[in-house]
Amino acid sequence: MSHWGSVVAASLLSLGCGAQDPPVQAHDAEGGSGRNPTPAVAGGFDGTRAFEDLVDQVRIGPRHPHSPGAERTRELIRQRLRQAGWPVRDQEFVAQPPTGPAVAMTNVIGLRKGEREELVLLGAHYDTKQIPGVRFVGANDGASGTALLLEVARQLAAQPLPFDVWLVFFDGEEAFGKDITRDDGLYGSRFLASQMEADGTLERVAAMIVVDMVADADLNLAVDLNSSPALRRVLRDSAERIGMASLIDASAPLRVTDDHTPFLRRGVTEVLAVIDFQYGARSSPGPVWHTSGDDLDKVSAGSLNSVGRLLVETLHGVERHLVEAERARDR
Repeated sequence: MSHWGSVVAASLLSLGCGAQDPPVQAHDAEGGSGRNPTPAVAGGFDGTRAFEDLVDQVRIGPRHPHSPGAERTRELIRQRLRQAGWPVRDQEFVAQPPTGPAVAMTNVIGLRKGEREELVLLGAHYDTKQIPGVRFVGANDGASGTALLLEVARQLAAQPLPFDVWLVFFDGEEAFGKDITRDDGLYGSRFLASQMEADGTLERVAAMIVVDMVADADLNLAVDLNSSPALRRVLRDSAERIGMASLIDASAPLRVTDDHTPFLRRGVTEVLAVIDFQYGARSSPGPVWHTSGDDLDKVSAGSLNSVGRLLVETLHGVERHLVEAERARDR
């Protein structure tokens, strides 16, 4: 316990995100275009740099599985991770939709070793939904979570970690049909969860956190009732600690099916989805969701910065949560 506690203390100090930092409010870019965001850097997270990664993905265009855009996005992810010093692993697999031919897909995973055997997974999907007749570029639904995790990779690159961390960029989150079902959608997370269960790695997962749709210029994070009650408390406490409690709308709870779901179904109890599922209006899923309107003028660097700071602080909270759980076991 004492060794674990010292590692946690060192990590908390090195990340340097504290309650004294003022919150950064969501804001649009100058002129509303979303292409030249007002600087949004505070609390040890660079929302402007994350936004640049978002823009790069949108400029690639549609990124549905087994498309040229998907491969270009994977190369962008690999390059950014390697620049930040993260070893990278591709996980290739073949998915079988309920109808139509099988589709080759690839998860991209950045891996860092920590001081302990516990493993924390941070996940986001990089694919975009293929919608007939619509050029869907997914500035929020696809690009935002990926951009946020790439900046988290930079923030954690030179810091000691108390546990292993995998940054997982999932392929095939979107369904080929209209909605995600048990047989359609979440292909990358379903495959990873099954492989980790088969090789025993799943038993090491102490927490699995997914970020999705986190760059909406009108940011309003939902309370996912499928997430672990303990991690929901960690998220709320973290938001209060850094003065961002207003970002979480406790009056709009919902049950979210996302890339944390396959892990929950396979027995990982500590899962958390950080998502704004009110896109373009204060109703779920919002009028911009899965439309051509999900473009750069609807997202902001400020929103990425706010959620990035919250995610880093939540990682601190996960550390504290694990320490408390270990103390309870040692009693």
